[in-house]
Amino acid sequence: MSIKLANAPVSWGVDYADEKDNPEWQKVFTEISDTGFKYAELGPYGYVPPDSNIILDFINQINIKIIGGFIFDNLHISSQHEGIRKKIISYCSLLKTLDSDLFVIIDHISSDRMATSGNIDVSKKLDIDEYKKMINFINEISKICHEDFGLNPVLHPHAGTFIEYEFEIDNVLNDVKSNYLGLCLDTAHLYYSKIDPYKSIEKYSNKIKHMHLKDIDNKILNEIHKNNIDFDTAVGMEVFCPLGTGCINFEKIFKELDKVSYNHFATIEQDIDPKEKLDPAVYAKKSLNFLKNFII
Repeated sequence: MSIKLANAPVSWGVDYADEKDNPEWQKVFTEISDTGFKYAELGPYGYVPPDSNIILDFINQINIKIIGGFIFDNLHISSQHEGIRKKIISYCSLLKTLDSDLFVIIDHISSDRMATSGNIDVSKKLDIDEYKKMINFINEISKICHEDFGLNPVLHPHAGTFIEYEFEIDNVLNDVKSNYLGLCLDTAHLYYSKIDPYKSIEKYSNKIKHMHLKDIDNKILNEIHKNNIDFDTAVGMEVFCPLGTGCINFEKIFKELDKVSYNHFATIEQDIDPKEKLDPAVYAKKSLNFLKNFII
C-alpha cells in the first residue's frame, strides 16, 4: 500500500468560493505546505484565480502539487445541468494545466434530505424521472472528465444528499454505465449515514480511487439521530471533529486499505466554520502526525 496524504481548503473552512469569511488562498496553501503536506486539493471552483500560471508559480514556490478539485452542485436538479456542465468543463480545463489526477463529484445537500439525513426510513426519495436524468448526467460528466481532460472522476456519497445511503450508492454505480467513474469514500459521511466505513472499503475495493479522511463524534451523532436534528445544525454542533478525537478507527481504516492494495491519494478533511476563529493549521499538523502512525 502506498498512500500519499493531502489536505484541502475545506479544512480552512472554505466550502464555497464566494464566502466573505474565506481566508486568502495563498495563506491556505502556504499553511498546508508549512504543516507538512506535499499534496492538496484545489477547493471549490472559483476560490483560486482561473489563471494556471498564477497558481503554478505560487504552488511551485511552496512545493505543493494539486491533485484535483471538486464540484458540489445540484446533480439531482436537471434544470441546472447545463450550468454545472459548463463549470465542470472550465474547472477540468484548469486542473489539466496543473497536471492533476482527480475530479470529485458531489451532489449538493438539499433541504429535504438534510432534515432527515442518517434516517433512511423517512428520507425522501428522488423522483424517478429526475433520478434517470441525474444518472445520465453523471455518466456524461464522467466521460468529459476522463476523455477530454485525462482526469479520474470519483463520486463522493455525502450526508444530506440524494446519494447518501448504501442502496443509493449501489444504484448509482449500477446504473451509471461508465468504466471511468470511481468512488471517493468519506469515512465520516459514511458513518453519519449508518454505513460501515470499514466494510465499505472491501465492498467497493474495485471502485475506490480516492479517500477523504474525516472523524466524527459518536456522542453528538447519537444525539442528532435521536432528536432528528438536521445536517446543517449537526455541522454547527461540531459532529465532525479533529482526527483522532472521534470514533473512526483509522488504524482499522488503513489496515482495510492495505488489504485491497489501495495506492491512491487520501485527503484529510477537517470541517470547520471560519467564523469560529479556530486555527486550522494546528489541526492539520496534528492530523498529519496522527495518521502517520497508521500508514503501512
